[in-house]
Amino acid sequence: MPAAPRSPADRRAQILDVAMRLLDSVPFEQLSMDQVAAEAGVSSPLLFHYFKNKHGFRNAVLEASATELQRRMTPDTSLPLSAQLRAGVETFAEAVIAHPAIYLAVMRMAGSGDDGMRKIYRGMRRTFTQEIGRALAQVGVSTTPALEAAIQGWQAFMEEIVLSWVDHPTMSRSEMIDLCERGLYCLLPAAGVDHGIRLEDG
Repeated sequence: MPAAPRSPADRRAQILDVAMRLLDSVPFEQLSMDQVAAEAGVSSPLLFHYFKNKHGFRNAVLEASATELQRRMTPDTSLPLSAQLRAGVETFAEAVIAHPAIYLAVMRMAGSGDDGMRKIYRGMRRTFTQEIGRALAQVGVSTTPALEAAIQGWQAFMEEIVLSWVDHPTMSRSEMIDLCERGLYCLLPAAGVDHGIRLEDG
């Protein structure tokens, strides 16, 4: 019995999965709709049916990439709290290092007035802020507006550190990740959190 035809949503998701897989070996700027269509086993006109044009296609790929990064940054709550933080920093750094052009494109489009991209980018930031807040709550630290602002500022700090490292790796990868991790502990006192607090086992 022949397999049931894919629904439009399934077909669109399959095409985006192929595009994201190709990004492991093809720079984002060079990713073409024809290449994705051939790899997905569909016609080029079908891609235009789902994504309207090249701009719509690239936006969809960026949205899918940002959503996947957000999913990967969700911590493993079975780990000690300090390990959750370290894993989150490493996941973020690895994702940016693997596809810096994509991350920069998401940032730029979020700041250019693209409502969909801004929502995804802000959602990614908000999710990470909430996860860090929950981890701190387990060691008795209450979430305040100042703490949320400090965590969001730390994320901007990490973005700059990692993107700069991609262009000019003047320290080892491990040293760069250590710097990102220490940045949070340095910001916490400015938000009124005890100087001695660390995200150790609660």
